[in-house]
Amino acid sequence: MPKPPANITIGVDDVPPPIQLVLLALQYAFLLCVYLVLVVIVVRAAGVGPETARSVVSMAMIASAIGTALQALNRGPIGSGYLAPPVFSAIYLGPSILAAQAGGLPAVACMTVCAGLFEIVIARFLHRLRIIMQPTISGLTICIIALELGIVGLQHALDVGGQDSALFPMHVIVSALTLAVCVGFAVWGRGVWRLICSLLGLLTGVAAAFALGLFDSTALQTIGAAPWLALPNPSYMSIHWDLSLMPAFMAAGLAAAIRTVGVVTTCQRANDASWTHPNFGNIRKGVYADGIGCALGGLVGAPGMNVGPSLVGVSIATGVTSRMIAYACAVVLVVLAFMPKVADVFLQLPLSVAGALLIFTASIMLVSGLGLMMARPLDMRLTFVVGLGILFPLVQMVSTGYFNALPGWLGIITNSGLALGLTAAIGLLLIFRIASGRQQTIFWKKSEDALKELASVLEKNAKAWGLNKDVTARAVTNTRQTIQLLKEGQLMREPVAIRAAERDESLVIELSYKGLPLFVPDLAAKPEVNEETAMTAGLQDIAIGVFPDRSSTSVRGAETTIRLSFDM
Repeated sequence: MPKPPANITIGVDDVPPPIQLVLLALQYAFLLCVYLVLVVIVVRAAGVGPETARSVVSMAMIASAIGTALQALNRGPIGSGYLAPPVFSAIYLGPSILAAQAGGLPAVACMTVCAGLFEIVIARFLHRLRIIMQPTISGLTICIIALELGIVGLQHALDVGGQDSALFPMHVIVSALTLAVCVGFAVWGRGVWRLICSLLGLLTGVAAAFALGLFDSTALQTIGAAPWLALPNPSYMSIHWDLSLMPAFMAAGLAAAIRTVGVVTTCQRANDASWTHPNFGNIRKGVYADGIGCALGGLVGAPGMNVGPSLVGVSIATGVTSRMIAYACAVVLVVLAFMPKVADVFLQLPLSVAGALLIFTASIMLVSGLGLMMARPLDMRLTFVVGLGILFPLVQMVSTGYFNALPGWLGIITNSGLALGLTAAIGLLLIFRIASGRQQTIFWKKSEDALKELASVLEKNAKAWGLNKDVTARAVTNTRQTIQLLKEGQLMREPVAIRAAERDESLVIELSYKGLPLFVPDLAAKPEVNEETAMTAGLQDIAIGVFPDRSSTSVRGAETTIRLSFDM
């Protein structure tokens, strides 16, 4: 059983005291409910009646409960075993709105199930799909999702289409206040307050909307007339296949898998004081659970679910990561699902509040995506991969009419900005790799002799220096990956020189070369905290692929030295 770091007071295998467990379950259930605003947006786009809408929200809570419990499973082929509850994700919002407008809730259901199944397939071949784990594609994916999400959020926040309404100024005021509270706590808040800024913004927005009369008498009567307890009615559930929507949902499933890899990696690191590298077997089980949870959400007509980075951030910030909280939270969600008044509160929520929350989330996601893309150096090839990968979706969002007029077989890709951007980026990446494969192989061989010599030196000095096989393997693997990064970024102008030494109970590897610097993150480094930190930090670990206990980079003239230290 891994020993948790000092900041974790109740570890993943511990059971909190009963009262604390109940309070924590309520806290996570309320945090999960914030994301029901996405369900409301999709339900409204589908134009269903109030009874059906209420049932969708209630059934969505049940699906969320099942997904939360599945992810916490620590035995068998499914589940990461961590407190990593899934939430209704912004990843699926754009495709779900398209599906709702094209075929109603049946189309949302069928295509979201397909996205979940596609994520399961990705999990099966995760070790062979390294191309999607690199920071260029991961960051680009998040940026495109953020752009799509931001456009939807701005339309709702600015009440686009309702400018002539007498309440238009009130909608804008409520949106601005909601966004201000979210941003204020994100910037000046500390600890958990920073991580629950969306919930605080939601509560502020609802209070302001009520005070300014955005909850009209009809809405209040609807909430008041709703029963406290009732069984959800699943009779509305049906499916409708639409081939033209498939690429958009496949792209969303890919994005969900990437985010799950990042979040589960962060969970591994947060719960193991001796963590040195990602456990891909555990990550695969987490992606399996995420795909199944997404498919379950789709069956009830809700947008897809994906593990929530902000909730993992809350667990790490509070030092309580027990998986028992996930099971207790699932029970609370099921209870709330049988309370129609809860569903009606969200269904009557002014979209100006939801829009502000979407803008806030999109802003964080956009910067997180940009940061991921810069995790590795961008050469000229990757410059075009990123540039065209962003420009194509932007043009699609601005000139929708042009792309809608294209032949039907092209529309399968061009109807979705995410699908269009990923198709362009991955296609260019594959072309560039094929075209430049020979040159890269030659460049790699120049460093291979030095790596073989390093392994030999460490083996000969293992006894004298007190090295074990694990430290030696880590040193060789991380050195190889660092040289790979230098090669991919074309930062070296000549082969690297490698030196090894034992200093202060640590193995120190120094790589010296003439060229530009590469900055390698430390295992102990703590990134800036925000709602996406749990995802981006994990993805950066995966993307960089270098895991020294400490690192430093120094430059003297044209000579650069990277120092990697491994505790023995």
